[in-house]
Amino acid sequence: MPVIWTDNPEIHAAFISREIEKMGSRFMSVTNQKESADHLKALDNNRKIASDYLKQPTIELCMGKQVHSARIAYARKPGVIDNTDGLVTDKPWLAIGVLVADCAAVLIADPVNKIIAAVHAGWRGSIEGIIPEAILQMEKIGAEPDLMHVYISPCISRQSFEVGNEVAAQFPERFVDRSCEKPHVDLRGFILQELIKAGVSLETVIQDDKCTTKHPDLLHSFRRDGEESGRMMAVVAISD
Repeated sequence: MPVIWTDNPEIHAAFISREIEKMGSRFMSVTNQKESADHLKALDNNRKIASDYLKQPTIELCMGKQVHSARIAYARKPGVIDNTDGLVTDKPWLAIGVLVADCAAVLIADPVNKIIAAVHAGWRGSIEGIIPEAILQMEKIGAEPDLMHVYISPCISRQSFEVGNEVAAQFPERFVDRSCEKPHVDLRGFILQELIKAGVSLETVIQDDKCTTKHPDLLHSFRRDGEESGRMMAVVAISD
C-alpha cells in the first residue's frame, strides 16, 4: 500500500489495497447506497480508514457517486457528489478519493499551486476524455500541467483485459492487441498517452504496473471475482 510523493510533504496521498482487510477494515461504496444516511455512513467509514492510514486525523473526505463517466466536479466541502468520476480541489485538508477494482485510479497533484485531483479511469471514462478533463479543470483553478505529478494505480493489464470488438474499436489501434481470439486493450497505456498529450511530463508519472486480476491477496478485481469483489481506494489531500 504505497504512500505517494513522500518528497512533497504538503501532499498526503496513498493507494490503499485490500491489505487493510487483515485489520478488519473494508471500504464501502458511496455509489450504490439508497438512502442519504447510508451515503454518509459509507463516506465516514472510508474517511476513517484514509485518515488512519495517512496518519492525518483532521482530514475530511469528498467522494463521487461513480458512474463510469468523464464528469469532473470541484470539491468544496466534505460529502458525496452525484454522477462524478473525478474530483479536483484546492481546499486544504479536504481529501478527495475514488474507489477502484479493475479500473485505474489516477491521482494528480500540482504541489506548487496546491491543486489536486482524484480520477476513476475506467475504459468508458477514459475514452470519453476524463484525463484531459481533469487536467483542464485543475488548470481553471490555477494548476499548470508541467508542474503536475501523477500516480497511476494498479489496474487490469492488457493481457487480462479481453473485450469485444465494439469496445476495442473505440481505442486507437496501437492500444489494441489482436493476436488473441478476442481483442485485448492496454488501458494503462492509453491513460499514460492522455496525460502526456495534456502536457504532463513522463518523468513525473509514477505507475504501479501490477495487474488487478493477478494479485488476489493484494488487489480486488471485478473481472476476477464478480459481484463479490471489494474495492481499493486512492486518496489525496493537500495541506495549507
